[in-house]
Amino acid sequence: MKRPPLLLRMKIRGEKRMIGCWLPLFLLLPLVLALLIVLSPLILIAAIVLWRSGRRRQQLSTARTILGILCSPRGVRGTLDLLCSTPGLLFDVSDSEKRVHISLI
Repeated sequence: MKRPPLLLRMKIRGEKRMIGCWLPLFLLLPLVLALLIVLSPLILIAAIVLWRSGRRRQQLSTARTILGILCSPRGVRGTLDLLCSTPGLLFDVSDSEKRVHISLI
């Protein structure tokens, strides 16, 4: 059975020294929820602006379709499978002087 990622490992190497960090991913959930709460007024304003514009009908049908897919059992299963397939994901960006290495464990 697949499992979701548990740790985020990050290394940043500069010209003089290297900084490393291990972060348990369950600690990011409260930060994401706080960010969602902070951004909710902006999301509400964007929804009102789209509602007042003439393109409302097309965008509402698109949003309804996307929510229907994500809230269906197949959508939940697909999202969970996508999340569980991320362990082992590796980002490695380097320059002549700096290097950033991020991996999910």
